[in-house]
Amino acid sequence: MKKLALLVYPEFSLQEVMNLSRLFRWNYNTMTEVISSDKSPVKSEEGISVLPEKTTDDFDVSDYSCLILPGCSDFTEVFKDKKLFSFLNRFHQNNDLPIGAICSGPLLLARSGVLTGKQWTASIFMDFFDFFPFLERENYVVSPIVVSGNIVTAQGNNFNGFAVAMAHLLGFECPDHIFSGHIDSWKKEDYMHYLPKEAVAQTRSMFGISDSETEYEK
Repeated sequence: MKKLALLVYPEFSLQEVMNLSRLFRWNYNTMTEVISSDKSPVKSEEGISVLPEKTTDDFDVSDYSCLILPGCSDFTEVFKDKKLFSFLNRFHQNNDLPIGAICSGPLLLARSGVLTGKQWTASIFMDFFDFFPFLERENYVVSPIVVSGNIVTAQGNNFNGFAVAMAHLLGFECPDHIFSGHIDSWKKEDYMHYLPKEAVAQTRSMFGISDSETEYEK
């Protein structure tokens, strides 16, 4: 099973990609693998440190179903990361791998040339078009989500829609309202879950519970 590659860098936004990671894990049996320029711990904008499993040098496109770029609250540091931009430049004019970028993440794609000629959106100040010549104003779309070929870009506050759009891009069935949190009606059986028959013995074995025991002894 291919994995979801999550590219991280200083001050990346964890909350913008957590629902996407959860959706892919539990609905599509796709695990997330964290990659970065090196294997040093990377602290998110929320103050949570993550340890990359692979570096961009180790990246083998055949191992992944997609590449995800979160936003970051301060991209001055990541803009200095030549190794990261060299990695992203591999996907310039390469439409084989689905790529998703949210909030300020699309700026990294734009600087790498990946968004050249493609429609895109991002959470940016309009002044940035005067600051950064690599941003194509004519292709910028004021929209929560933009899908252009193999690339999904999204505004930072639309992280749920971003997850759904990535699922659709990869061909998965996914209701648009999957993250609504609204429950019209419910019954007790909805919250009473039982193991499949074939999993009962396996679970007992995992916890060292004999057939005669009814509960796990601490």
